[in-house]
This record gives sequence, C-alpha cells and structure tokens, in this order.
Amino acid sequence: MIVQRPPEKALLIDARPPQLYAAGHLSGALNLDLSSAPAKLDADLASLEAYLANLNGEIGAIPDQPVVVYDRGLTGAAARTAYLLALSGLEVHLWPGGWEAQATSTEPVRPTAGRPWAKLNREILLTQEEAARYPNLVDVRRPDEFAAGHIPGARLLPLDQFFAPGVLDRLALRPGDEVGVYCRSGTRSSVAFWILQDQGVKARNYLGSMLDWQASGREVERVTENP
Repeated sequence: MIVQRPPEKALLIDARPPQLYAAGHLSGALNLDLSSAPAKLDADLASLEAYLANLNGEIGAIPDQPVVVYDRGLTGAAARTAYLLALSGLEVHLWPGGWEAQATSTEPVRPTAGRPWAKLNREILLTQEEAARYPNLVDVRRPDEFAAGHIPGARLLPLDQFFAPGVLDRLALRPGDEVGVYCRSGTRSSVAFWILQDQGVKARNYLGSMLDWQASGREVERVTENP
C-alpha cells in the first residue's frame, strides 16, 4: 500500500543509498536496499521462504508489526525492498514522499535481531512455471527490450506509462482483476506491482523475470518489423 502518512509503531526502512541515509534519516529507521537481492530464489520456494525468514530475523521484523519503506519517490530500490518484505508475510507500506522534513537523525540504527520467520505470500508471486501459462501477463520494460525477446503471450506497457493517469484503462483492467508483471530482473516490475495494488488490482510479480526466464533456456517471442 502506498501511503501519505505511515501507521504508528511501524518498523521504518530507509531504502536510499548509505550516504543519503547518513546525511539525515527518520529516527529509528534502518538502512536497507534489497534491489540487488537474489532473483532466482523463486525457482525453489523453500529456499525463498528460508531467505525471507533469515531476513526478517536479521532486521527484527515481527509478524504483527507494520513495516514502512520510504525513499525519494516510488523508486526501484523502495519497491523491490517493500515487495520482498511483503512476500515474507509482513504488512508493508510504501511512503514515497512527505517524510523529508522529519529526516533529521544522523545516528546510524542497528537492527535488533529476532527469531527468523516468514509466511510466504503466494498470492503476490509468480514463479517461472506460472508465468509460462499466466493468461494476463504484462512486460513493463522498454519497447526495444520487449522487441528483442519477451515471454510468449505477454503484452507490453513500459513502466513510465504506469505513472500517468489511466493506467488501468491502458491495460483494460478494473479493480479486482488479476494481472502478472515482469521486467528484466524483477525491480521495475516491483514498481508496477505497487502501483497496480494501490489501484485495487490483484497484481503478481515474476520475481526472476527475464534473467531467470532466459537462464533456463525457455523460448522467447520477438517483434519483427514488417517487410
């Protein structure tokens, strides 16, 4: 969920680069960017859940405490970090702006480690096998990337178009509809995921995206120019 004001007693996650965090962050916020976290873990759901359980233990996230991830806008770092935490079973909120005046703390915050735990939220995840047969799959990469090779049956809507009004109309979606999204590495699709979720669509993210798809040797479709 994208919020303008975070819930009380939330675990705060600052997804910005360390130098920006050090210059001023929200009191109590941890500095965490999961944009480079492993993408192939969704091939083995047990390994994925174990990774997320260890992550929750390391940052001291507990099941009943909401988590707020903030950054300067709805960035890939914030979106992927928030997505992975939501995938672990946490209640996650994205705070893309409005926090800046409160970011006055310069004391680094170290997490209080807790018990590893996770409850994999399968409703928001697409595995490779599921993406291969998913009936409503959207590629959010650039048109040139899509043309060079995409998952068969996928349609294209570049991520920049998700930020403009009318994205549901462009995708022929209504609140309550289901859709899968992917990109190259699962980061841009995490941004699209949160935008669609915020508009009431039941979005699912192919975490491994094209890197995982092509590494497995699966077939791709290409767009050829008309003669």
